[in-house]
Amino acid sequence: MTTEIKVERILFATDFLESSRLALDYAVSFANHFKATIVMLHVLELSQAAREVETATSRPSLMRKVGQERLEVLAKGVRSFGIQVEAHVEDGIPSEVILSAVERFDADLLVLGVHGVHRGLEHLLIGSNTEKILLSATCPTLTVGAHVLSGVDPKLHLDAVIYFSDFTLEATTAAPYAVFFGKEFDAPIEVCQLLPVTAENNKRLKIELANDYCKSIKSVLVESDSEWCRPAFQLEHGMEIDQIIEIAQSQHAALIVLGVRTESQLGRHLHTSFAYNLLAKATCPVLSVRQAEAVSTKEDG
Repeated sequence: MTTEIKVERILFATDFLESSRLALDYAVSFANHFKATIVMLHVLELSQAAREVETATSRPSLMRKVGQERLEVLAKGVRSFGIQVEAHVEDGIPSEVILSAVERFDADLLVLGVHGVHRGLEHLLIGSNTEKILLSATCPTLTVGAHVLSGVDPKLHLDAVIYFSDFTLEATTAAPYAVFFGKEFDAPIEVCQLLPVTAENNKRLKIELANDYCKSIKSVLVESDSEWCRPAFQLEHGMEIDQIIEIAQSQHAALIVLGVRTESQLGRHLHTSFAYNLLAKATCPVLSVRQAEAVSTKEDG
């Protein structure tokens, strides 16, 4: 069964930090391009005292009032671009509320600003809320890190799309999205395969991985004769972590697309400096896809 790729409803979750402000610029640009509605969401983590005050007085707490006012200011600014906006302030644990909102608002794309947490000198972690969302969201998630360049043109143009994979079958899920955005913006697509450590010096294993991967690619790409379906093509694009990080930090790409699943190597690296550098230090947004279904575009009917 195939799922149609569309961008009609964009869920933008904000905590009002600077990283979220830049993420909003991208949400607006994508909404403008696809004529999509933006659903703005701010999640309140009210203290027990604040909840008790609201219950006793039947009136919103100061924290809720401020959140609603700030969100409405953002919404008003976006509406000035002629974009439809819905604004919602909800209570709870951010990751749980956001994941629930993806389903309730039927979001096609989730947009988040990413700010990291340092642990020691060597390791950099993405926030725990972001990690839970990336591994559980049923729609693609566009993360915008602190190193992403500001000054986004509302009339978005992508100069290049980079597709990151790790030779796992789960990672092929993101391939149709790389192709879709490449075609949508008439942008070239660069393929980068993260070589598993066990295969770096094992030619036979590399070939087996590429063969299995390409069989899976054929099942999700409408263009089954694509060069992406050739094992030799995928092997030519095999890289090590340092190379991929260097590309992620390059200013030449406009969008990075990758498949994220807990079973994949990328998923297992979510607690390492590699993933943080990829998601938070890239100079362009990162589109993470974890859906298991194969997809097709609107044009394919």
